[in-house]
Amino acid sequence: MSLEVWVYPTNAGILRSNPDIDEFIFWPTRQSWPGFRHLLSLFWSLRKAHFDLAVEFCNYAGWVPALAGIRHRVDMNLPHLWWIVPGAGRQWCKAHAVTHYSGPVERLGISVKDEALRIYPTHEEEARAQEWLAKYRVSPDELLIGIHPGGEGLWGRKQWGPERFAQVASGLHDRLGGKVRILLMGGKDDAPLAAQIAANTHAYVINATGQTTLGETAALARKCALFIGNDSSPLHIAAAAGTRVVGIYGPTDPRSYRPWIPGGREGIDYAVVRSNLPCACGFPLSGGITLAEVFLCLLCPALKTITPRQVLNACIKLLDNAHLLETQLLPTGESVALP
Repeated sequence: MSLEVWVYPTNAGILRSNPDIDEFIFWPTRQSWPGFRHLLSLFWSLRKAHFDLAVEFCNYAGWVPALAGIRHRVDMNLPHLWWIVPGAGRQWCKAHAVTHYSGPVERLGISVKDEALRIYPTHEEEARAQEWLAKYRVSPDELLIGIHPGGEGLWGRKQWGPERFAQVASGLHDRLGGKVRILLMGGKDDAPLAAQIAANTHAYVINATGQTTLGETAALARKCALFIGNDSSPLHIAAAAGTRVVGIYGPTDPRSYRPWIPGGREGIDYAVVRSNLPCACGFPLSGGITLAEVFLCLLCPALKTITPRQVLNACIKLLDNAHLLETQLLPTGESVALP
């Protein structure tokens, strides 16, 4: 049996070294669009491959197996007419995305007993991550804290302000008596955001943004005591690497998108920082909200109401519960001035 995965080139790195995958089929993105001739050639090669089964983990690509000549398919069992019927699948949307992604596999008669997320950095990527830390002389008695300020989802509307990340970095530096290193991570598109953070914090910053593969990002995240980020890929990569994470959520619903740590306890293994505005965290995985509510989610100013102090407090709580602050905390009574 051959297992081939249809994936975007931009996120193939998450799966590239997965030992269960035989081949990759790359679907072009807007940035790498090769033209319709290539697309027709791609579908023709798929038809010639005579695939027996398509397992869909996407909520809008049901037409793909038909054009590829794949007769048997199993999907996520989305609510009927979820894209046009207001309120379709409101209960369906309350489950986490991982639970929905387990559905197609279980409908094939395969029991999903282990829902832990996994990412497999290569030995070379692990080595390069170690070289990064050695280059900047990160010592074992320092706390390495990762920050990812970017995220393309919802047209950039999941991005907390870089100046606020900078204040959190400074607050961690002040609160921990200088025993912290801030590691900025992300893709090339995130480089301007990372530059703003580095320029506006007095914390010690290592800027790896745009200089690492997804596998190297996972390897570096595994070295971190804590990872802070918006609801986007690096946050979930860090959680999959076993790192404690603080997720900052504006429009997206944590019930669908919270950091996935099986058996994880909020406030112990991960934290979700969100706004109290009525419009906050309303965007689900698929369906369940009206078109008007979709626009409300996109226009909601929830992220702007989340303060650096809220995020800093969540970070300190996780580190404290992990017993990582016994020697680093400032004397009792000292505080950090944050909004």
